[in-house]
Amino acid sequence: MHWILQDHFISEPGRSALIAALDRFGISYSVHTVVPKVGELLPEPALTHQNVICIGSYSLRAAVAGNGWTPGLFDIFAQDFEQLRAHWGNHLLNFSSVVCPLKEAVFTEESMFVRPTNDSKYFSGRVFTRLEFAAWKRSICDSDSNHGTSLSPETRIQLSMPVTIFAEHRFWVVKGQLITHSVYKRGGQVTHSSDADQRLFQFVEERIGEWMPHETFVLDVCDTPDGIKIVEINTLNSSAFYAADVQRLVMALEDAYTQ
Repeated sequence: MHWILQDHFISEPGRSALIAALDRFGISYSVHTVVPKVGELLPEPALTHQNVICIGSYSLRAAVAGNGWTPGLFDIFAQDFEQLRAHWGNHLLNFSSVVCPLKEAVFTEESMFVRPTNDSKYFSGRVFTRLEFAAWKRSICDSDSNHGTSLSPETRIQLSMPVTIFAEHRFWVVKGQLITHSVYKRGGQVTHSSDADQRLFQFVEERIGEWMPHETFVLDVCDTPDGIKIVEINTLNSSAFYAADVQRLVMALEDAYTQ
């Protein structure tokens, strides 16, 4: 399998760990600039087969579709928050979120958590104050504004009450198997570690046993005063590695998808 890597997309130390793993096992790869939205790769890859996996942004979708690459991208765009809520219910951190188009969003509290309902990366989910959100909403809903993204007044978002989070963890699932893990935040502070309580692994195993948005994806969970909850799902191809065992992840993907 050939790996297409988007230049400057992967942050260190994940980038070095990924390239080191590919080099160690003699796996072919190439690095490209991706033209935003268009998805054109520069330079154009010279390949003799279609067994390709991409690591980078959703802009790579066009290149994957145009070239018929497989597995290409593990696309979970259609599996939005409402799909997750239908399957995982109150295991979701923001189970009680109100979902609506941005233009219809109304704050019921002085501060609320806001994020897109899908893995679009139109904006990063965060806590807004009422005044901050009102100003941001006006900037998007003003038809004369140019945001440089696909974010629009019609973008579906979710609003919920802020929740106390002790720690946040990321789990990588390949073909339904839990492969590796990383802590990425503790007590609101960014920290990358491979340490995790066994109950987190048990929680993730139980959730993916119930339902999966894709056979290969990334699941973020957190520890809260109300127990372990699901934060969100992410596209594996576009997710930061943090302190994951990148070598193990590479080999799992190679074993699962090399043709």
